[in-house]
Amino acid sequence: MPNYGFAIDLRKCIGCHACTIACKAEHQIPVGVNRCWVKTVEKGTFPDTRRFFFPVLCNQCVEAPCVRICPTNALFKRRDGIVDLNSQSCIGCRACMEACPYDQLFIDPNTRTAEKCNFCANRVENRLEPACVSVCPTECRIFGDLDDPTSEVSRIVRTEAFTVRKPEKGTGPKVFYIAAEESAIRPEVAVRPLIYKEGAVHLRPIGTPMPDPGEPGAPRVDYDVPHGKPWGTDMVLYLLFKALSTGAMLVAALLWWMGFDGPLPTFAAAAISLIFISLTAVVLIVDLERPERFYYILTRSNWRSWLVWGSWFLTAHGILSFVWLGAAWFGWDAVLDALIVPVAIVAVLATSYTGFLFAQGLARDLWQGPSAAFDLIAQSLSAGSAILLLIAVLMGGRAADAVPILGTVLAASLITHLVILAFEHLLAPSPTRHHELAAETIRRGAYARLFWGGAVAGGGLLPVIVLLTVGASASALLTSIVALLALAGGAAWEYIWVEAGQSVPLS
Repeated sequence: MPNYGFAIDLRKCIGCHACTIACKAEHQIPVGVNRCWVKTVEKGTFPDTRRFFFPVLCNQCVEAPCVRICPTNALFKRRDGIVDLNSQSCIGCRACMEACPYDQLFIDPNTRTAEKCNFCANRVENRLEPACVSVCPTECRIFGDLDDPTSEVSRIVRTEAFTVRKPEKGTGPKVFYIAAEESAIRPEVAVRPLIYKEGAVHLRPIGTPMPDPGEPGAPRVDYDVPHGKPWGTDMVLYLLFKALSTGAMLVAALLWWMGFDGPLPTFAAAAISLIFISLTAVVLIVDLERPERFYYILTRSNWRSWLVWGSWFLTAHGILSFVWLGAAWFGWDAVLDALIVPVAIVAVLATSYTGFLFAQGLARDLWQGPSAAFDLIAQSLSAGSAILLLIAVLMGGRAADAVPILGTVLAASLITHLVILAFEHLLAPSPTRHHELAAETIRRGAYARLFWGGAVAGGGLLPVIVLLTVGASASALLTSIVALLALAGGAAWEYIWVEAGQSVPLS
């Protein structure tokens, strides 16, 4: 079988956009979205300026992260190496858009499913060149079989100097650029004052470099195709609701293990868990572009995707919460004793898997690494103990006896969360420029005020100080305020983490 790839000689590209138009015509791509386009970067000061044209298309990766993260196997690799998409299986979760380091997937507004370049597989199967190749007036695009030593693209890869996009991601891209300008091929290098797209002016992405007054001739993007953030407030609500649900059961299992019975660790905790796990499911389903297909995650499962594992973890967590509530209702203490370990394990899995899911979003450097999974566990304990503190204050009586333990759990989880934030986002050096730009939006940029004032001070340090200094002697009002501050601080950080991670442009 062939192994198709592209070589693009940027010395010949004149930025005519014929490739973009041909692609749209061939595949009936709607206005506002593109399978391929030509990015333009300018350097220098007038009159000594130069423009660089950079054709952008799917890299048909050897190790395609979009295929790995897709929960329904809608994205797949053909025998000829082309990564293609079956829109009939796509649920529109947009996870593939977070995984692609090259910003090459989009949602088709007509079908409401993902779309991408597939090297014109329909033409290749009929021994025709891709549409973009056939119309290129300078023949800067060379397409062929990389495994055929007689093909032109194979010769170029063997004998000429070339560059690929983001080799550090380890995806094995199969689009090879000749004479690429660094400011064009690396999106975090060039300044983006404005972006022009189809007659509209778009604001610059938050995480891009600021213009340097001392370097007026620094590279700047003149034309690109801006993509919005695939995940937004919906993902923040999902994280918050899931933390409340899993945290309530984690703390309930702890209280029951310590000998605290009564309605707080049984009825109240299980009811909170069921309410918020239901809300989590509603948010996840409603957020899909094709919500009527949500069950495909369970029936067409790609077991390499953490979205699939997470769906089963959340399902198991909901079932165990229901069983816990039933055992409490019938007074089956022995069943509750037996459920302590399973409930705790499943709650940890259901809350921590999201860290691994976000890490599968290979495009977003801020989300990489294992610390997010541990931080999510700390946030879950914080949310669970905070909401149970509020319930305990309202219920009084036997429930109020658990306030000291709940306060201790809340303080410990908040301290753990703050320590992870300090080491991950404040003290540790950024491993990549992309990560550095995203972290800067948190420390000193667009999210700095919410981060320092909400996530760190108001929702973290202040509750910890009150809990450690006043503790069990705190009034009901003060305890409630502390719990609300902790919940608000957790929600603030989840918003920052989701938004800042997507603030740096990928193409």
